[in-house]
Amino acid sequence: MREVDRRTIEEFGMPGSVLMETAGMRVAEFVFTKMPKQARVVILAGRGNNGGDGLVAARLLSRAGYRVSLWCTAKSGSFRAEAGANEKYLKKSDFPVRYISAGSDLDCVKEDLLCADLLIDALLGIGTNREVSGIMADLIGLVNDCGAPVLALDIPSGINADTGAVMGSAVRADWTITFSNPKLGMLFHPGAGLSGEIIVADINVPESLLAGEPVTLVTASFVRNKLPARPADAHKGSVGRVLIVAGSPGMTGAAVLTAESALKGGAGLVYLAAPGSVCSALEAKLTEVIIVPLPEQERGIISPGAAEIIIEKARQCDALAIGPGLDTGNVTADLLYKLVQLSPVPLVLDAGALTALGKKMNMLRSARHLPVITPHPGEMARMTGVSAGEVQSSRLDVAMKNTRLWECIIMLKGPNTVVSAPDGSASVNPTGNQSLSTAGSGDLLTGLVASFIAQGMSSEDAARAGAFMHGLAGDMVSPGRGHMARDVLANYKAAFRCLEQCDQSYEGNPYLTRIRPV
Repeated sequence: MREVDRRTIEEFGMPGSVLMETAGMRVAEFVFTKMPKQARVVILAGRGNNGGDGLVAARLLSRAGYRVSLWCTAKSGSFRAEAGANEKYLKKSDFPVRYISAGSDLDCVKEDLLCADLLIDALLGIGTNREVSGIMADLIGLVNDCGAPVLALDIPSGINADTGAVMGSAVRADWTITFSNPKLGMLFHPGAGLSGEIIVADINVPESLLAGEPVTLVTASFVRNKLPARPADAHKGSVGRVLIVAGSPGMTGAAVLTAESALKGGAGLVYLAAPGSVCSALEAKLTEVIIVPLPEQERGIISPGAAEIIIEKARQCDALAIGPGLDTGNVTADLLYKLVQLSPVPLVLDAGALTALGKKMNMLRSARHLPVITPHPGEMARMTGVSAGEVQSSRLDVAMKNTRLWECIIMLKGPNTVVSAPDGSASVNPTGNQSLSTAGSGDLLTGLVASFIAQGMSSEDAARAGAFMHGLAGDMVSPGRGHMARDVLANYKAAFRCLEQCDQSYEGNPYLTRIRPV
């Protein structure tokens, strides 16, 4: 973003002062929607451009009738360039700019914060790359303890903008207004958990400078444009057929959830191929799914010889999902080797299939179509030989590295799901909440992605759209305890309706955009 700002100024001739003024305007516009006139707003401004945005906001909010208190960590007269010009204007206008130069000033700041209706964090921007300490760390502590709602500018102070790591201490925001584009650090935890609601503010950076980035954010408009149309003359055979290989004794629930998700995702026909010994249980649970019994090596374990039956059935379908509730032993691995190499339709592999393949993921390179795999961090750790903690601390890098090694699309589940492709591109999904942290949630995702592929979407687009819609259905379940995967599944229809109707502009402002539809 620093490079984009530089090119906007030097190549397009947009003065830096205009960019800063526009950023401050977007902040003021947001405050207008949240706080009544005469509200007391405390702004903490650092010495850089982030602080300069805060100075502009102080001027605009004060002129609009808010009671604004401004504290700066820079010495008087030490702001540079555009920020310095704004400081000069405020002082010439007799606006009371106050400065924090020693620890003794913190008591006055604390007293001011206790009277605040809103606190604006403009202390540190996207350049934070070392531990926050001293007065700055003390200030962040006061912010988090004051009890007032917090609005962070660009990114909460103390968060590494590339990784989401907390650099010693970080502001806990209720809202973050980020300029031009979201920063990766506010999409990955712990940064994501400290950013609150994220609003993207347009400050007139040219679109051409933002295009071509390898990492993108999945948006409602993207998914809406990718979902295939449902013509008036559609019938069950024209809107996608999904074949699912899943289930074993004690694990029929995973197979059921996957099949029901594929149907609710829009597929016209869903076939569930399972070990013969569990098919009667599946038929008792499913009424709209066609059950295909498979021969067993032993009870609950599908024979490798069943590959021919599965492949023949797959030729009548548009997508093949394998793994939920499946046995994870060597016999299943032998079956998977055959299916990966021979499947005539795109594959989605999850759960038992990933465990059975273990560290032999290179065999995915032999697939006729680019497979989609949907590991959670623990599965990804087992497949790569690193710890789950290492996976979580570098989710994007782990996904992008291994997607090229294995020649597959990786959906690395968890907040926030990463979808990576062998061409070097990746997407981050912004939807979903704690309601997805329950058994069966991943099975729903597998069925949904397979359903989208069967309806005509590319495997990569289906993975992105599946993550978004699954998360959106989860967002419609209140976060916390007391929920099951079926509660998320029950919201699929409402999620599709929301996607069709949602306008992501914030309070009707075309320059402010929410990254989550709900």
